[in-house]
Amino acid sequence: MVVIGIISAKGGVGKTTVASNLASALVKFFGKRVLAVDGNITTPNLGIHFGMLSQENTLTEVLEDKIDITQAIYIHPSGVHIIPASLTAMVEHPDTSKLKEKIDKIKDNYDFVIIDGAAGIGKEVISTIKASDQILLVSNPDTAAIISGLKAKKIVHALNVPLRGLVLNKVEGKGHEMKIEQIEELTEARIIGQIPFDRKVIESISKMTPVVLLDGRTRASRAFKKLAAEISEEFYVEKESIWEKIKKFFRLR
Repeated sequence: MVVIGIISAKGGVGKTTVASNLASALVKFFGKRVLAVDGNITTPNLGIHFGMLSQENTLTEVLEDKIDITQAIYIHPSGVHIIPASLTAMVEHPDTSKLKEKIDKIKDNYDFVIIDGAAGIGKEVISTIKASDQILLVSNPDTAAIISGLKAKKIVHALNVPLRGLVLNKVEGKGHEMKIEQIEELTEARIIGQIPFDRKVIESISKMTPVVLLDGRTRASRAFKKLAAEISEEFYVEKESIWEKIKKFFRLR
């Protein structure tokens, strides 16, 4: 059993997209028991990515000791278990200090617990880090995002929680992006996932369905499967589609 906190020092990098698709890929393609938790109480998004908009029992009520954490678990049709945060509660300064205590009560029921932390380096993020066994740091490959990520990395190190690695999201391979070697040298961390920019991801968010569930053949979906294989430490080879086999056949002739 592993609790993985997914964080980013900068908003808009696609952290929740990574969290929702990693959780979905671990369940769908590797048969893991996964609980996805929205640790972003102030501006929750994880539930939205799974089409959950009006749940009565959420992590918000759990942290306020109004309900037991088991009452806030919902089972998505994909098989992912989800604890959303409230979309309607107006919580300006949430007390997330009990997050680890609450997660510890149920974590042994799962192979992986994935906490989608808040963006930035505030108290909510610190609670996510403390509740986790290891951290994934999500960033875009541009200089500003990577430098911002260094701040989050320092906090992870100060709290003595292992950094599993960096996940680069929305990778386009353009000239303004930092090279992999530069990023690893600057951050002193291993890049364990590279998710390409994919318009299908934008569509999947609008449809409130993780892209690996919407269309497992897209470039981003394949990258998320590779990330899930890395996290679960399992071997995975993407099967070629019939169209890919046809194209390869004619290239070889």
